[in-house]
Amino acid sequence: MATREGSLEAPTRHPIDWKNPDFYDETSLNQELERVFDVCHGCRRCVNLCTAFPRLFDLIDESTTGELDGVEKNQFWEVVDRCYLCDMCFMTKCPYVPPHEWNIDFPHLMLRAKAVKYKQQGARFRDELLSSTDLMGKLATIPVVVQTVNTLTNTPAARKLLDSTLGIHAERKLPEYTTTKFRSNAKPNDSFPVQNGARTPGKVAIYATCYINYNEPGIGHDLLHILEHNEIPVRLVEKEACCGMPKLELGDLETVEKLKNQNIPYLFQLAQDGYAILSAVPSCTLMYKQELPLLFPDDPAVQAVAAATFDPFEYLALRNQDNLLKIDFKRSLGKISYHIPCHQRVQNFGKKTKDILQLVPETTLNVVERCSGHDGTWGVKSEHFADSMKIGRPVFKQMAAAEPDYISSDCAIAARHIAQGIGENKAQKLHPLTLLRMAYGSDTDSTPALNADPAATQSTPTKDRSMTTITPDNLLTLEAYSKVRNDFRAKVMMHKKTRKIHLGDHVTLIFEDELTIRYQIQEMLRVERIFEEKEIIHELETYTPLVPDGHNWKATMMIEYPDPDERAMRLATMIGIEDKVWIKVANHPPVYAIADEDLERENSEKTASVHFLRFELTVDMIRALQQGAVLSMGIDHPAYQATIDTVAAGIRASLLNDLTAE
Repeated sequence: MATREGSLEAPTRHPIDWKNPDFYDETSLNQELERVFDVCHGCRRCVNLCTAFPRLFDLIDESTTGELDGVEKNQFWEVVDRCYLCDMCFMTKCPYVPPHEWNIDFPHLMLRAKAVKYKQQGARFRDELLSSTDLMGKLATIPVVVQTVNTLTNTPAARKLLDSTLGIHAERKLPEYTTTKFRSNAKPNDSFPVQNGARTPGKVAIYATCYINYNEPGIGHDLLHILEHNEIPVRLVEKEACCGMPKLELGDLETVEKLKNQNIPYLFQLAQDGYAILSAVPSCTLMYKQELPLLFPDDPAVQAVAAATFDPFEYLALRNQDNLLKIDFKRSLGKISYHIPCHQRVQNFGKKTKDILQLVPETTLNVVERCSGHDGTWGVKSEHFADSMKIGRPVFKQMAAAEPDYISSDCAIAARHIAQGIGENKAQKLHPLTLLRMAYGSDTDSTPALNADPAATQSTPTKDRSMTTITPDNLLTLEAYSKVRNDFRAKVMMHKKTRKIHLGDHVTLIFEDELTIRYQIQEMLRVERIFEEKEIIHELETYTPLVPDGHNWKATMMIEYPDPDERAMRLATMIGIEDKVWIKVANHPPVYAIADEDLERENSEKTASVHFLRFELTVDMIRALQQGAVLSMGIDHPAYQATIDTVAAGIRASLLNDLTAE
């Protein structure tokens, strides 16, 4: 009886029987690899998807027999390691997926192989590190540490070292870590009445994800603003850990289960309470909607969470179908080259991001529906970087061909990869949620020209004890700042070198002025996607008090111990150190810092690693400095002493610009 070619039935996926001992049996695994590889060899439809299939076919074609039996079993791992579980072969190419009798699920077979390998060998340090996204985020966003990490990831020498020691490719553009984590700064609004639709719950809980929380919190703030604009009550998931997708791709299924056990109880309660659970990272959404239900098919809580989980644009599109989405857009978005990421396509809800963005008047979309080739941590690794760029090349060309105003993808990592592949281009890289928020509200009123220098609006210090001219009218818009950010940031970093003083090996003072605070405000507006005037004013009220007023200096104090254990021990001995920092002008009495006027930053057990200091100078001190008097600084805490007898001339001159004797 002839076997039919392909299937006319909808594909289905079987549960992953990963707790069955046979799942980890290498002999059984090799038999299944041989069966599936032999089918793939005869079909070859997937040859253009990634490098796993070409490698398989090359191994067969170059073998002594020209068939699979000529390939050594240990060479199968060359195929497994090239698969990054995008699922595109299963979703778009393979004619033999279930319910076809051949029952081919290539991605889940690769997952099984990765799990067997992990069970037998574990993983190299780099792979464990890259897949521990929550731990990495918590460590990298510690004050002071975050600046160091971001500096190193943008320093060629450091990147070459990472390449040679860890295998993180020196040319891969890496995301920066934020100083303002999303979950710590989000302001969800749950005050609106619940309006359930026929297709969606009328209230939302946001699962932040590691990436949004630690790398691009602005995307999360954009989602909050969109939901608030549509009067949808929203809250954050009470507690969350990594979704487990990076560990799944590593084959570490036991850690996936541990993370599931941390997350599901909180998410299940929200599902029971009638919330829609939204995640702005497609891989995380896919984890809860598909992968965990297949790994834990008998867990009703997992199944309930899957039913309550939505991609943000899937949710918004369903609200629109129920006439519950506002379409009162205030600005067009021009030309957008939009990429649909693989892990969103696998969710099978259609092109909902495109559908929503097309509602914006005078907006055109160039939609690219093809794998970009990055996939989580895969494209970061030295051995896969070249392949990731090769796979992405058709996407890069299609995205750039439309000469867009914006490059966008629901997967922020894919968008960065695409922007790197395109190279120099006038288009801005913005997330679709950012674009939608922009469409809802203009951020272009009363602002300088797009190519303006953010510092160009500064005036000379006035004589009314107000040393700042930062106002909502002379801050740059988000778009304008994006265009000049790199140059402006470089300028500020150079300026800070003339404002930085090291007191001993472990304490640094950075003296603030209008330029450094203007930079801080622009960065906060960028990170939190703030363009509404009342929120801009709030940021000004928060940060402009840190600008010196002509009779004082204001500084950020950082206590720096790289080792976390040593830092905790030292901070416990340094309680009150912020009150023991002093400056001295010639023979005048020392001036001790007035510390932390905004809030208390220490407790009975330890001091904080960051403090804000103010040094008030008398008119006589200022005049003495203007006439050349020596400036010295120090700390006289019992647990830490340091003295600089004469502050360097360049730093002294920069600080003198903050002062006026009138």
